[in-house]
Amino acid sequence: MLINEGAESLMTLKNKLDTSKMNKPSFLMVLTGVGDIAYRRNDGIYVVPIGCLKP
Repeated sequence: MLINEGAESLMTLKNKLDTSKMNKPSFLMVLTGVGDIAYRRNDGIYVVPIGCLKP
């Protein structure tokens, strides 16, 4: 599933960040093209359909 691949990539990137030079991310999010609701996964990563970002 592509959401899982995106989440794995985010976790890999998060673990590579040098937090002595920058702050750790305040949240991690996978943005999807379809869907009706946003949710938070068990690992803390948010999954948000792009339609939820409309003003």
